Amino acid sequence: MKKTIATIALLLFTTLFNSVISQTSSGESFAITNATIIDVERSQQIENRTILIENGIIKSILHSDSVSLEWIERIVDVNGSYIIPGLIDSHVHLFRPKNRNDILSELLYSGVTAVRDMGGDARMYQSLNQEISKGNLMGPDIYYSANVFGPTFLKDPRTKFAALGFEPGSAPWMRLITEETDLTRVVIDAKEAGVTGLKVYSNVNPELLLKLSEIARENGLKMWSHSSVFPSRPSDAVKAQVDVLSHSVGMIFELEENMPASFNEAIRESVPLQDFKNTDAIASEFLSLFEEMKSRNVIFEPTLSAWETQERTQVSEISSQNQKENPTKHLSGAAERLDPKALNDWAYRITKTAYQNGVTIAAGTDFNLSIKWVQDEIILLTESGLSNIDAIKAATLNNAKAIGIEHTHGSIAVGKTANLVVLSGNPLENIEHIRTVVSVFKNGKEYKKTQ
Repeated sequence: MKKTIATIALLLFTTLFNSVISQTSSGESFAITNATIIDVERSQQIENRTILIENGIIKSILHSDSVSLEWIERIVDVNGSYIIPGLIDSHVHLFRPKNRNDILSELLYSGVTAVRDMGGDARMYQSLNQEISKGNLMGPDIYYSANVFGPTFLKDPRTKFAALGFEPGSAPWMRLITEETDLTRVVIDAKEAGVTGLKVYSNVNPELLLKLSEIARENGLKMWSHSSVFPSRPSDAVKAQVDVLSHSVGMIFELEENMPASFNEAIRESVPLQDFKNTDAIASEFLSLFEEMKSRNVIFEPTLSAWETQERTQVSEISSQNQKENPTKHLSGAAERLDPKALNDWAYRITKTAYQNGVTIAAGTDFNLSIKWVQDEIILLTESGLSNIDAIKAATLNNAKAIGIEHTHGSIAVGKTANLVVLSGNPLENIEHIRTVVSVFKNGKEYKKTQ
């Protein structure tokens, strides 16, 4: 009897499902069938599923054996493949590369459907997003920031070349602030420039950081900051309830008694003096910091790719080849005094401690002149202790949370945007399979490289 009732219920549900399909069987609707879904919300894989997509939105996810697809004109059979959410790189710098259009295309075809850009000219990002939305340019969606900093950072050339036409420090996306600044005006100007969040860069004291954060939240903007916003420590940023702390290296300054006043001063004088080799990543100060981050839902973005030894060597080579256009060449001397292995080991150790203490981890590469792949960051995260599924989650759902789009992006769920990556290998069994991209769907449109 129970079997009969279940059979009738299944038939009724299938009939209803087919009715919905028949009413929406335009070219904008299609089905992906026989999929194994990597479910980052529930940390599991779900086999043999059919995903119905309509107008770029996931409408249904059902067991393939329970669905008739006779009314669907287009069926994408991915039998034997695995589907993850579209990847998100939570830390890129697209302003400087001259071949950014090519980079955007490469990112999309690799599986990256969104990025968070952490510093540049908002006018350029507005233009890029318009071209991408019109279909004139292939690439991920770009969510970008407004850089906010104190007076000492005006010495940095980046405050000028990313704000041409404005007095340094006055562009809505490249803004100097002091205790006398109208912070509400700063936030509103940034919002009108289309930014998703404010990136606090340097020379902002704890009291000013707290005030700015409160006003940003009141106006619907995210607050993003370096782990150390000199003279503010990581704990100061956490108390200000920023949404994301970036960079594992800067976490060491939680132990610093005499904080440098600015980023440039810290890089030149303080960072080379830090004992990255012997500092205990499970010291009580860090455990307290991570407990506070967990309780306040502050996301940690370690950017391991920025400090991995091989990557640092490659960036150094690129910088030496581009001395004339390198706006931070005045900091290169500090890098020569660092121990890359100790720095790299520290980045891994502090990331592992944060993860083991329940802090939400985001995956960002911090690529600038040369492209880095968020797939590499995912793999590095597993090497620092994350499980395969949590490393994938870092580059999907957690990064969506960092941007503030987790209700529409970041996982494979009914009602969410159909940003999907089809892989030939199972990344839960071998994280290297994160590179085995067969095709990419962004807003329901398929992107597939021809052989």
